[in-house]
Amino acid sequence: MTNKGELMKSKQWLYGIVFSVFSLNVYAELDCNNAMNTLEINACAEQEQQKVEQKLNQTYKAVMQMMSQPDLPGMSFAAVKKDLLESQRAWITFRKKDCDALYDFYIDGSIRNVVYISCMKKHAERRIDDLDRYLSGSTLK
Repeated sequence: MTNKGELMKSKQWLYGIVFSVFSLNVYAELDCNNAMNTLEINACAEQEQQKVEQKLNQTYKAVMQMMSQPDLPGMSFAAVKKDLLESQRAWITFRKKDCDALYDFYIDGSIRNVVYISCMKKHAERRIDDLDRYLSGSTLK
């Protein structure tokens, strides 16, 4: 009997191997508009997720750079930056746990990987929207 930690490690290992091997041959010629099988669907979802992750990282870096300016009277950018760093770390943990729960829910299904990837992507898109509010100067959206 395996414990949850071992299952997680094997899941991550298998997930990484499948996409590493699959991406060598398929990514260059993959037509995501006509993905037909589970591997193609997963690879297309992974490609989209990688794009969203890049945008998330760029947005986060831009916000943190903006918060690196000197404090103003009544505005402590240093405090905001500290809070954002802590909230980002908490968000990363939350997103992983939330998507792990979905993966575990679909553990016996062939859609489990695409469900996990889609979950990660949706959370990242929401986080980008949240971070964009700092860049636009409005946290009330």
